[in-house]
Amino acid sequence: MTQNYDRDELWQFPCEICFKVMAVNRDGVDMEVAEVVNRHAPNDYSPASKLSRDGNYVSLSFMVVVESKEQVDAMYREVFTVEGVKMTL
Repeated sequence: MTQNYDRDELWQFPCEICFKVMAVNRDGVDMEVAEVVNRHAPNDYSPASKLSRDGNYVSLSFMVVVESKEQVDAMYREVFTVEGVKMTL
């Protein structure tokens, strides 16, 4: 038997999520993304980062404690305002 769940029903807040951002590798992109994350989930973040094979892109991973779906949605929306951000997970 298959159960259909509303996506929102799967969240139990507060919870910790891995917020991952892929961006063009340029000076300061890590700090700009961290500022956005910090505005929505204040903490002293040191994201894990990994360069693409050719060094053109960087992935940044933040472990973030979030309190609501609205908080998560706002963080995802704002991070796309950072120049060079291509994708989030």
